[in-house]
Amino acid sequence: MDEIISKIVESLDFNLKEKGSYAQFNDSSYKPIKIDNNNFHEIKGVVSNNKIVFIDGGNAEILKASNFSLQLVRIYYSIYQKNKKIASKKQEFYVLINTINKDEEIVYKTEFFGLNKEKIEFNSFDETIRQGRHRISISSIGNVIRRFTELETARKMIDELNGGDIVLLDGDLKASITNEANYLSDLYGKALEKNIIISALSKTNELFTEKGNALIPVLKELEPNSIPWYYFPLVEISNNSHQVDTYIVKLNRNSRYIFKFEIFNKVSYKIDEVLTILKENSSDPVFLGYPYGLIEADKFARVANSERDYLKTLFLTKLGKNSEKIANYLNAINAHDILDSMAYRQ
Repeated sequence: MDEIISKIVESLDFNLKEKGSYAQFNDSSYKPIKIDNNNFHEIKGVVSNNKIVFIDGGNAEILKASNFSLQLVRIYYSIYQKNKKIASKKQEFYVLINTINKDEEIVYKTEFFGLNKEKIEFNSFDETIRQGRHRISISSIGNVIRRFTELETARKMIDELNGGDIVLLDGDLKASITNEANYLSDLYGKALEKNIIISALSKTNELFTEKGNALIPVLKELEPNSIPWYYFPLVEISNNSHQVDTYIVKLNRNSRYIFKFEIFNKVSYKIDEVLTILKENSSDPVFLGYPYGLIEADKFARVANSERDYLKTLFLTKLGKNSEKIANYLNAINAHDILDSMAYRQ
């Protein structure tokens, strides 16, 4: 065993030596710029009265069968000014996703409860959602609904903001799912009207160099010491579904964490002012270098397993005489859960 582990470590070490000189993008609309130490910039402290809105969402599946999924979706936002919270709100609703036959195709139809929203339909073989050749899992539609609702919430929040204020979403600003471009377009249109800065911070990313190495560790080896910084430019993007400037940022000089940060580039902004606001919000020792506003949003939007299990019991109890009928649908796909619970008891 020791010999196998040693060989694995040796192979891993060899692969990590190939650093690379560019970020790799498999799309001709992304033109990578050679990695250069001169592209590191210190985040210079700038005094600002601008507000920032942190938005995140969570969802959990309450009931699932092969032909339906009931999910709870929760969205949370908070508004900060001068690094103090001045407002916050949590919104939650249920979405019931059913399979229907439409023009000889299996389609997923959504119905909302607790939210005034028109029904949305998804082709069960939508190439922007599915993985591989298989039909989309009906469960994955809940994640799409959560994302769309986060973007809708961001658009609505603009009414409470003034020019130069910031909206920060968890994730990125690329339209990659069918109809997502429409939600981003509505958000951007309203942001342009009021000069609101739209941005997103990714907790994780899968950026690589052309040698196959991970980009973030490569940049970390080159980073300037003892300062919060941003790296720019990284890439020139001419993709209409991804209208952003892309930065790599380290928001606290003592942090071990580095993130990808995007800003919608059709609204004018001052990067030092934007990143100063984020830097001042990124000093919580629980996750040093990550904005506390997003930590808070994640905490209050997240649906805990215990809450999910309680809601499942509640719904099954309320089903009454229909409970056995529904159970037949649930039992058709829950064998894996039973095996998991048996393993846990051991």
